[in-house]
Amino acid sequence: MSVDLEHEPLNDLARRVIRLAEETQHAAQVLERRLEALERRSEAAGRAERILSIAASMRTHLGQDRLPVEDLYDPDTGLPT
Repeated sequence: MSVDLEHEPLNDLARRVIRLAEETQHAAQVLERRLEALERRSEAAGRAERILSIAASMRTHLGQDRLPVEDLYDPDTGLPT
């Protein structure tokens, strides 16, 4: 969702918040930190979705083609074959 600060009601609201805070610089820093936190959360959610999608795809593709764990190791040495 994009935010258009040219949109008059939103612009007025931002000005009122800053004016009421009586600390323009502090208010700007608070808004900037909040924005960064929301962007990080959004990016993390996107990464998590991609990872889960890849995992689901891998489960589907592995299906019956998987090797049993016993076939991956030499029974005499215990080392990978």
